[in-house]
Amino acid sequence: MSIIRLFLWAVIIGAAWLLQIFYNAWPSPWIFACVLVLPPVLFLLGLPSMLGLKLQLEGPGRVVRGTKAEYKLRFTNPRLLPIHFVAIRLELHNRYTENEKFENYTLRNLSSAGLRLSLPTNECGVVSCRITRCEVRDPLGLFAIRCSFDEELFCAVLPEPLKARVNLDAALDVSQVLKPKYGGGFSEEYDLREYRPGDLPNSIHWKLSSKTDGLIVKEALAAENSVLYLVLEHPGAQDEGLAVLRWLSTELLSREEPHLIAADRLYPVENESELDTALISLLSRPMGTPCEFDARTARHVFWVRGSEVRVE
Repeated sequence: MSIIRLFLWAVIIGAAWLLQIFYNAWPSPWIFACVLVLPPVLFLLGLPSMLGLKLQLEGPGRVVRGTKAEYKLRFTNPRLLPIHFVAIRLELHNRYTENEKFENYTLRNLSSAGLRLSLPTNECGVVSCRITRCEVRDPLGLFAIRCSFDEELFCAVLPEPLKARVNLDAALDVSQVLKPKYGGGFSEEYDLREYRPGDLPNSIHWKLSSKTDGLIVKEALAAENSVLYLVLEHPGAQDEGLAVLRWLSTELLSREEPHLIAADRLYPVENESELDTALISLLSRPMGTPCEFDARTARHVFWVRGSEVRVE
């Protein structure tokens, strides 16, 4: 209930009462009755619409940082009478940067409409938007009902890829260390050696063995350092590290090089969809220390710190 409006209503009631006392004519009692009864009657008439109001948040699931984006607050009123006044408080929370922002909106004469609001995309992160308060008032603004809504909208603000100064061709042109494949089996890479008890018959190279005095087997080899790691050491002041990380991952995928992103945990990335999923998960919590990984299995480790990339 608005204190100021209630005070004005009380003043008007007092004035109508004084008018009835000092001006004893036929309109005076009717004026006093209308001033006293009209606000509660209007409140009761509008109460079904006030209680039936429904709010729904709509918006994109992901956008690129710096682009224009909007979310929509849709109102649904199943009753015949329109709602004259709605006060809404929205909370915007970036789960990556922990920044919070509150916005207040006042809307009048609603039936079934929507409100388009700007979504902040100036920094990366998963932004949650929820209604923390909704106050619906009667036509005169004297009485108010507060409604609660549990709905929450999430939008991931992803970085725009930023090319880094790194020679990927030279970095990837490194011979892999091969070792005998555990359990044997098929492999495009193999080594030839003499037969040892326990070797499987299907591993014998019969054609080559026919030209020698003993049996020769093909020993399957597997790469010992076949994993590519992308480690986000620091995102930088303007999230350049996130932008470089996305560019670097996209470039490796274009060269058909699956890899692992090491951030709060290890994210396997084999396609664009997994890359977006990894970024969204990474941006849904504050930046922490990169997780541990086994560097012995690394073909290369790309350390991303801001706009700089260090290759090991």
